[in-house]
Amino acid sequence: MNIRSIKPIRCALACMAMSLTVATYAETNDAIRGAPNEANHFIATPKGWKHPMTAWGEPDIQAQLDMMQASRVPLERCADSYRPGVPPCDMNKKWLTEQEYNTAMEAFQKRVDPTKQLLKENNVTAAFRSGSRDLNVPQRQTNLIVDPPNGLLPPVTAKAKRLAYEVGSDWALPGEDIKFDSVANFDSWDRCITRGMPSMMMPYRYNGGFKIVQAPGYVVFNLEMIHEARVIPTDGRKPLGVRQYLGESRGHWEGTTLVVETTNYRVDPWINQPLINLAVQGSPAGNRFPVSDQLKTTERIVRLNDDTWLYEITTEDPVMLTGPFTVRYPMRNDPSYFAPEYACHEDNTIVHGFVTTSRYARAHPTPEPPQKAVEVPASVADALAGRWVGRPRIPTIDLDIALEFTKTQGGAVNGKLIGTNLGAIDKPLRDFKIEGRQVTFTLPNVDPWSVSGLLSDNGTLEGVVFSIQGGMPVTFKRERP
Repeated sequence: MNIRSIKPIRCALACMAMSLTVATYAETNDAIRGAPNEANHFIATPKGWKHPMTAWGEPDIQAQLDMMQASRVPLERCADSYRPGVPPCDMNKKWLTEQEYNTAMEAFQKRVDPTKQLLKENNVTAAFRSGSRDLNVPQRQTNLIVDPPNGLLPPVTAKAKRLAYEVGSDWALPGEDIKFDSVANFDSWDRCITRGMPSMMMPYRYNGGFKIVQAPGYVVFNLEMIHEARVIPTDGRKPLGVRQYLGESRGHWEGTTLVVETTNYRVDPWINQPLINLAVQGSPAGNRFPVSDQLKTTERIVRLNDDTWLYEITTEDPVMLTGPFTVRYPMRNDPSYFAPEYACHEDNTIVHGFVTTSRYARAHPTPEPPQKAVEVPASVADALAGRWVGRPRIPTIDLDIALEFTKTQGGAVNGKLIGTNLGAIDKPLRDFKIEGRQVTFTLPNVDPWSVSGLLSDNGTLEGVVFSIQGGMPVTFKRERP
């Protein structure tokens, strides 16, 4: 759907002082400059540093920034910890310690940029493909959300959860069997219309170029992903009330900090424009995050020194969210950043291909391979036998997954996915294994979601469900006969 970008990444945020301080969430503005602390993400502003100004007298914040440098920082705290073998995550830990950060930076300095290496080998095709593996730079923050203080998205409203069942996406939820029949089954990003706000202003998994240019009375945010540009007047004019997919943005200066308020977002019922989508690591699975025309975003961008900019965005949507949330992260200016054409447009062949393939697959179903029963002790077979229901922690939708385990005459166990509250499936589990009381399997739906859980004696199977989209905790409970 796109052409991966080729770009070198320079050295990471340099010369940071690393003493941890106790600080609460602070709004981004000129006052955060100075000695390293939590408010400025431990990025110092040199004493005597003066903010550059444009020829027409406005603060100069022009830059070629790269969101990919923070692409491995998850949206929600501990969102990357829900996979087998991953060490436990501290939900109260907002920042890496100085030692942890230094260790991460040492490893980063030794890494080889695959794009650069492939270009040296004159392998241009592979170099373009490697754009999805652009090197990220270690960051001090453990997640992108700085408010609420727990690092999690605020709960969505009951209306948002109802709408989440209705919107389309080509990203399957655990146990979901998606059917593609038209463009209505896809979201706005699938269709190359827009990534939407605020998602487009957060680190991506790839193609994260963010260029800022200025002219008298205007600031332009030029985004590499889906080649979108936001023209932001800073001359005090009022919004016109024209609803657009990226809203109407109006900017003003608070000292040398640019503040951008955006309202009048357009919402079309036939286009799912997720509030947050999966390009943001650690975001809710499935791209089902409804947005309303009451959405408002407030952005603040401040230049900390000659090299580093700090970006912040607060999102409010009283129809879909029970409260606001704020994302904040630093970006380093990289004038050598190279962004070729992002070849993504509506009417791209991906949508047509998905629809055609889906229709064919439903008309010519492929039988599931037979499942081999798993030999287990009688006590384990007795504990597993029956119907189980689990609800993964997905902030935007209540998804109930139903399983059934049966004993064979020889005492072994078979398992199948009955389906979810999104539809029946009734297929045997794939890669079904039991080692001791650890149960693992893959759900037989369009995307390979896997489950790993520990079987207890009190009728629970507690663990994680995970895929390329990420992972989340889940507890399956056996239903009483």
